Amino acid sequence: MDTRAAILARLIEVSTAEPARRRPDQLGSICRDLLGADGTSITIDNSTMNRVVLTATDPMAARLEDLEDVLGEGPCHHAYASAQPVATWLGNDGDRRWPEFTRSALDVVGPVTIRCFPIHPAGQPFGVLSSYVADGRALVEGEATAQFLADALGVTLLREPPISDWPDVWDLWSSQAVVHQATGMIADQLDVPTEDALALLRARAYADDELLTEVAQYVVGRELHFDS
Repeated sequence: MDTRAAILARLIEVSTAEPARRRPDQLGSICRDLLGADGTSITIDNSTMNRVVLTATDPMAARLEDLEDVLGEGPCHHAYASAQPVATWLGNDGDRRWPEFTRSALDVVGPVTIRCFPIHPAGQPFGVLSSYVADGRALVEGEATAQFLADALGVTLLREPPISDWPDVWDLWSSQAVVHQATGMIADQLDVPTEDALALLRARAYADDELLTEVAQYVVGRELHFDS
């Protein structure tokens, strides 16, 4: 069986065999295994405040995505905006395209190679498949096959049942709603546009080295006020 046929077979198997609520995690694990990566993540709606990490296979993959949420920059954002695969080695010299992300990633996870592939089965990206390896080795599959995997993954996601039928995924959207609510509260407290309020929320998370959702929960719980 050729590589692309094998990819399609694995994705179809998950789509038909796994309970709907478990499919995002299973799809992430399959992508990790097919690429030979240490970890993968799948994000959707990357260019807006609705950006959601649909799944991350491990804590390091999740932390890298949170850094992109907090900083609003990084290889995943770049892949989405350019609709092109992006690769970077975050070593001693870092990557000058995203200086804050590079510095933070090195502090948090150490040297790592990140490769991101836009999910755009119909031409327009709606998400990104990201992967990382900690030892600088190449992925098992080349860029063309990895991009085929990302687009095939996109077809699988588009065919899934409504998000309301995925309790675990709905929890992810609910956590993102906390960020929206906190942003609105900050905008109201300071009488600033929501874009500025989100930037302030991200800056506070960055300064305190906390997850964006954690800081948002402090705001919503009225433990943190930006007008004081």
